[in-house]
Amino acid sequence: MAIASTIKRGLTDPGKAAQILAAIPDHELDSQRRMNYFVTPRWKRLSEYEILTLYTQPNPDWIAGGLDWGDWTQKFHGGRPSWGNESTELRTTDWYRHRDPARRWHAPYVKDKSEEWRYTTRFLEGYSAEGAVRSIDPKWRDGILDQYWGALLFSEYGMFNAHSSVSRDTLSDTIRSTATFAALDKVDSAQMIQLERNFLSKIVPGFPESTEGPKKIWLTDPIYRGARETVEEFWQGIQDFNEILWAVHGVYDPLFGQFARREFFGRLAAHYGDGLTPFFLNQTQTYFQTTKAAMSDLFFYSLGDDPEFGDHNRTWYRAWTNKWLQKTAEALHDFLGIYAKVDKVTGVSDAPAIKAAVARVVNDWVEDYAKKIDFKVDADKLIASITRDVK
Repeated sequence: MAIASTIKRGLTDPGKAAQILAAIPDHELDSQRRMNYFVTPRWKRLSEYEILTLYTQPNPDWIAGGLDWGDWTQKFHGGRPSWGNESTELRTTDWYRHRDPARRWHAPYVKDKSEEWRYTTRFLEGYSAEGAVRSIDPKWRDGILDQYWGALLFSEYGMFNAHSSVSRDTLSDTIRSTATFAALDKVDSAQMIQLERNFLSKIVPGFPESTEGPKKIWLTDPIYRGARETVEEFWQGIQDFNEILWAVHGVYDPLFGQFARREFFGRLAAHYGDGLTPFFLNQTQTYFQTTKAAMSDLFFYSLGDDPEFGDHNRTWYRAWTNKWLQKTAEALHDFLGIYAKVDKVTGVSDAPAIKAAVARVVNDWVEDYAKKIDFKVDADKLIASITRDVK
């Protein structure tokens, strides 16, 4: 008959307790007295944004910059890990180097959106009370705002959806936050276009609220053919999360998006007495500039200037730019057909003005993107190609 042995634990056995106490060093085991000491701050002090964003997802050490170790406890069918370096062609010594200059995380983002909604409500109440809609030319209101401005929401919505896999596949928390907020800004832009149409439907008898008309324009009108094909391709045809971000924010939106929003709808609105559309455009342009700063930090500072892989990454930027620039240029060329539907106004919508508007957008893109990755492009030739049918 076996006799059960009694195991004495350190907390109850004086002898074991003495051994444990003897093994404890007489100096501090950990001298850290600062929360999140393992995070390298970008600015003078560790920010709330960094404390609440960094190292919240699992980060094994084989993801550059990760502080954990080992493998994933759960995997996709076929053995794909939860996150992996194979999700992008880009490389870095530290995926956690990126910071959003706006330091956006959930609480301040929600606060900003709440403030925007409040002043939007006040603006629309005042606009309606004054009857300011009477100043809008019906030709512009019914032909352009209803149909072609309405169709632009599908471009913005497509850019939003392109971030679906990005927000899942990114390899660090700060990149995920930047991509997610950039996506939410895009869906917000789409919603504001529809909000304007919804508002007009309430104060203009017969103005349609439905998106069916704009959807038909987006799907069938030659003016949006190139944009639709480009959006569909980077939404559904790219696996690399960094290529998606670069295609959207490094090529398509700074060229096609900026021209459509700023140079066409923004400039023509004033000619047609439209003070409503610029109000919403001002918000979308703020979103654009905020995202532009964040993407610049990601692609130029964090990845493009990586001490070991910077040249490798910039080579990929140039390859992606070469791929998406021609598609975007054709989308912009197609969109210029919209000028046939508006008045020819000297200095605004005549041939010289159209070419000047295209030049502004292209030259901005060359300075802000192409030059920073050493992408060789003949701006004059690109402008001439886009405006080849402008007479």
